[in-house]
Amino acid sequence: MLLARISRCDKGETLVELIIAITILAIAVVAVGSGIALSIVATNEHREQGVADDFLHNYAETLQPLYAPCTGSTLPNYVTIASLATPPGFNPPTAKVTFWDSSTASFSGTACPGADPGLQQVTLNLTSVDNHANESLVVVLRAST
Repeated sequence: MLLARISRCDKGETLVELIIAITILAIAVVAVGSGIALSIVATNEHREQGVADDFLHNYAETLQPLYAPCTGSTLPNYVTIASLATPPGFNPPTAKVTFWDSSTASFSGTACPGADPGLQQVTLNLTSVDNHANESLVVVLRAST
């Protein structure tokens, strides 16, 4: 008789209640998991941008005393002049040189002018292999007098 009373009071959970509870837990797990994955991706991109920024600033500091005058039609190649090792996970840096144009009072000449004006604008660019980080830095170099 005692056994019959225990089984009547112990109803348990229904199948519908279990399915709803499992569905709610699954949605919560997916939300937390995707948030963690997004955080990992954003952290990696931020790290790559920081590495690229540090590299370009070191690169620019290396270039400051290395003004290379324009000779004939040969543009200075600041990528080989600086000769810094490219950080792992990045493409080799690029450097675009423009020259001071006194007639327009701006850096506009991409070709070597007849006489070197003594003022160059070097745009340094570094891109990660996965293209998540793309950093640029502009440096103005002046010939020592």
